[in-house]
Amino acid sequence: MDFYQVNLAILVVANMSSFIYHHRSQNHKQRRRGIPQDEQSETAATKFQREFLFVYALVVAADWLQGPYTYAIYKYEKKLEEHTVALLYASGFVSGAASAPFAGQLADHYGRRAACVAYCICYGITCLTMLSRNLYALYLGRFFGGIATTLLFSVFEAWMITEYHLLQLDESRVSLSQVFANMTTTSTITAIFSGIIGNGLVQCFDARLGPFLASLVCCIGAGVLILVMWRENYGSVDKSKKTPGVQKLKRRMLGALTNPKVMALNFASCCFEGSMYLFVFFWSAALKRVRVKSGNQDELPFGIIFSSFMCSMMAGSRITAIQDQLYSKDSTLNTLMFVFAITSGAFAISTMLDHEYMLFWAFCVVEGCVGAYFPKMALMKSNIVDDYARGGVYSALRLPLNVFVVVVHSLDRDGKNNSAWPV
Repeated sequence: MDFYQVNLAILVVANMSSFIYHHRSQNHKQRRRGIPQDEQSETAATKFQREFLFVYALVVAADWLQGPYTYAIYKYEKKLEEHTVALLYASGFVSGAASAPFAGQLADHYGRRAACVAYCICYGITCLTMLSRNLYALYLGRFFGGIATTLLFSVFEAWMITEYHLLQLDESRVSLSQVFANMTTTSTITAIFSGIIGNGLVQCFDARLGPFLASLVCCIGAGVLILVMWRENYGSVDKSKKTPGVQKLKRRMLGALTNPKVMALNFASCCFEGSMYLFVFFWSAALKRVRVKSGNQDELPFGIIFSSFMCSMMAGSRITAIQDQLYSKDSTLNTLMFVFAITSGAFAISTMLDHEYMLFWAFCVVEGCVGAYFPKMALMKSNIVDDYARGGVYSALRLPLNVFVVVVHSLDRDGKNNSAWPV
């Protein structure tokens, strides 16, 4: 096996070991506590998590399936100019930024389950527009894709948190922190299998449209399951009794967003997740540049490298799950501070590395920190943001993030020979 295959094998074994340790630790803790006092609550908690994660796997699969092939279809099958491709990508982020201020508010008022179904519809439209060669249809697809991304990272989490509290699962063995960690793990496992399935569909049908049709199937399946298995919840318990005016909704949102803690979360998430999106754009170019500089002209095994990154991300999420068993919930902030410091160090070191393997390891550290970040940040947001405005605040947090990515990405230039990164 070559270097990348060995590293992937090591990461797979490490993740399997962490799963086994976590499972045995849970069983040991259960035996020490004896029979749970409320078996009905434990059954409800397990059923709730299983049903939510199954639907969540489908919705993130719809996203992961088409991601690796969007650029290739625009560039090589639609024969679009590079400038046009860049505008299509930018239009998606602009759409996400434009929809961020109000998408979550509408979800809080008209129902989060309805907003989750809206995600499936919007992403389904995005998939269908890829069948067209009309440029306006492609822009329409990016428009709906931007809205769908905003909904994906706001309303599903908002629905889950509210439903968790409505079912009164706080005292069950399935903690909210554990659900967040399992969401990250589910996303990474789905990403790995989506890459395999997508590649198989491309080879089977000899066309890059196969993953988009599979993504459409995932959207339809998720939408049906949401309507069948989920119940509706809102941002206000008195929604069904009285419809608040526009001004009242604005005051609620403004009050929530100007909360100093929410503003700090907004700044932190914008910086970290914005850097993560830029990393997604540039990691392949950085590794390729270092390889070429060393005199090696062979193609990088991008599929194996991507799988290694996903395994690193999964390892980060599993570490946080194990940490929650050993330490108190007060460690959330300290964990995030540690993650920010390690990620900053890994990025700084990566700009100075000229060795391909060392750069790959630095990137694995970054992905591991991403895996640790998401469940901890999700837990902190669930504790700080009030439920009546959760969907609105969560989607509004996407506004500065989308603006940050569009602005910074528009300023990138080819780096000099002494740097692996575009600058």
